Amino acid sequence: MSKSQKRSVYIVITGFVFFLVLSLITDQWGFFMWSLLPLFMILSAVFTSKYYKK
Repeated sequence: MSKSQKRSVYIVITGFVFFLVLSLITDQWGFFMWSLLPLFMILSAVFTSKYYKK
């Protein structure tokens, strides 16, 4: 994995934890549920971009 891919994975994990903690504190799980799809899309784009660069 390249350096930029590792950084993107760390950002996605940080975003996941942030929205999880926010949802636990506010007890409104909409924050967490609405963050799952964008975070998954970013993560899948990071891992598929290396295949298209070849």
